[in-house]
Amino acid sequence: MHLIKCLLIVLLSCLIASCSLIKTTYNNAPALTIFWLDGYFSFNQAQNLALKPSLQKLHQWHRQTQLPEYIKQLQAIQTSLARDNLSPNDVCDKLAAARLSIHTLQIESIPIMIEMAPQLSDKQLARFQKKLAERAEKWKEEFWQETKQAQVDARLEKAEDFAEDMYGDLNDAQLTLLKQSITQANINPAISYAEILRRNEDALSTLKQLQNSSLGAEEKSQLVKAGLARMQKSPNQAYQMYADALTKHTCESMANLHASTTLKQKLHAKNWLQDYIVQLTALQN
Repeated sequence: MHLIKCLLIVLLSCLIASCSLIKTTYNNAPALTIFWLDGYFSFNQAQNLALKPSLQKLHQWHRQTQLPEYIKQLQAIQTSLARDNLSPNDVCDKLAAARLSIHTLQIESIPIMIEMAPQLSDKQLARFQKKLAERAEKWKEEFWQETKQAQVDARLEKAEDFAEDMYGDLNDAQLTLLKQSITQANINPAISYAEILRRNEDALSTLKQLQNSSLGAEEKSQLVKAGLARMQKSPNQAYQMYADALTKHTCESMANLHASTTLKQKLHAKNWLQDYIVQLTALQN
């Protein structure tokens, strides 16, 4: 599963990078993806040569079919943000559309996983497992603070950064609104961390199963799809209920913040999104 995550991070990084970096990042996505994955597997020359054309093909597909969809999504968000009020359902619908785009890319990436998994050595799988463990520990350092207040403070900083990127400077009342929302959220890092460990084990298990030469291409494809389904909806019901509740709370918080924005802030959001639309449009050529 993590191979797909790495592809997503690089191929979709244009949506979170500064506009000045979008063109360079996106146009070099195949090479950047190989570099990223190499950190997890330490590919040999033959593996690099095998991976390169597959990623180039995926990148071309992404440019032709997915960039137009991203532009449509951003334009739909623009239309929504022009309104005085958004319902939580409006926000959740936009989040669901983004998740669907990610899932589409995941499905398209399945042949690459099937192609590369049998080429991985035991040493490379051990390196992959170690890197996943390191990432899990890094997540703990960033998101699992010792006290509730420290958790609120860490998340508030990230929420403020995103909100001000979108709307421009926030006033005191809006900052208070954000803080209240994060304080009221039922944040439980232990549940999230347990899910991270489950997904790590799932990813390693899937790669090992893909090395089974007795499985046909369709069986392997179904194996990966099942893993992706477990990423979308965890078999751990406690985590899934927790994640669903947080998503609902996030949608409500974003809707409440938008209801507080001024005309100037709404215009800022429109222009902020327009910058990305222009950049993504240029990347289609």
